[in-house]
Amino acid sequence: MKRLLALSFGDLKNISRDSMLLIALLVPFILAFLMRPILPFVREVLHRELSFELSEYYGLIMSFLILVTPMMIGMLSGFLILDERDEKILFFYSVTPLSKSGYLLYRVTAPAIVTFVLSFFVFYYIGILEYRIELLIPVLMVCALETPMVALFLAAFASNKLEGLALTKAFGILLLSPAAGYFIRSEWQYLAGITPAFWISKALIAGAGGGGGYWAFIAAGAVVHLLIIGMLINRFENIYR
Repeated sequence: MKRLLALSFGDLKNISRDSMLLIALLVPFILAFLMRPILPFVREVLHRELSFELSEYYGLIMSFLILVTPMMIGMLSGFLILDERDEKILFFYSVTPLSKSGYLLYRVTAPAIVTFVLSFFVFYYIGILEYRIELLIPVLMVCALETPMVALFLAAFASNKLEGLALTKAFGILLLSPAAGYFIRSEWQYLAGITPAFWISKALIAGAGGGGGYWAFIAAGAVVHLLIIGMLINRFENIYR
């Protein structure tokens, strides 16, 4: 436990010294503070001027908003791994009592927990959807799995922070997959199911009353995320032997 606390304090120190990492940590808060007043205002304007009801799309909008958090925290965690690799700290961990597996477990679980808490805050602070908490928790748990997936992806495929930033932007394109599940009504929409974000959106919308299959979407999302994380862990261990 002491070793994990030392790692946590070290992460906080590194984040406070790096403006990019600090911004990534603050993005969910900034997003929540901006969207809370903006969305009701935009809804009112669209309804008054165009007779367009934005609230019908709140499920899709919230899908995008909660997916920003794991992407940002995953990028932050991935950059920390890249820094530790460049400074040869990863090798140091492998020969300490913490071991490489302990370090990897920390890097997978700690950011996921942070993401869950921040996503919970973002969802309720923005407050555009009424949602039963027993249905929200599973959605946010699957959403939290996005974080280690992004972090491990960067650690496995990026050579430095610059490449990591480019890969994060490319990864962000996959966050558009929820739109497929919302606007494509045929079975063709499930082709987007190869992207984990698709299942998070489907589960969130189903739980809000937009359709059945909530638990099937939760299960599918968890399986897809865990399979990808498993493959990335295997690649990570092969690279950092």
